[in-house]
Amino acid sequence: TDAAVPGLRFLGDPELMRPQPEVSGVGAEVQGRLRILKEAMSKYGGIGIAAPQIGWWVRAMCFGIEDGNPRYPAAPPVAFQYWINPEIIWFSNETSWMWEGCLSVPG
Repeated sequence: TDAAVPGLRFLGDPELMRPQPEVSGVGAEVQGRLRILKEAMSKYGGIGIAAPQIGWWVRAMCFGIEDGNPRYPAAPPVAFQYWINPEIIWFSNETSWMWEGCLSVPG
């Protein structure tokens, strides 16, 4: 429900820039918070959201485009997923240009 969905944290919030601790187990409390994370993504119109963006200070995120998204009308469907404790294991020096779509960056 919307009442359980916290407000967004925005660019400039120093907590968003801090490394977050790992999720240590996926019990009932974490599963409940993951459901709230998905609700927040939907409420705020995103196609992805990280836990710190709603003040849950752990390494978790979710994303997906199941029924289209008005902010991204040309985006193809992407199966909904939760990522818990993700790690970057490879990167490239190549770059790609695209519009910023982060919910924590207003405008």
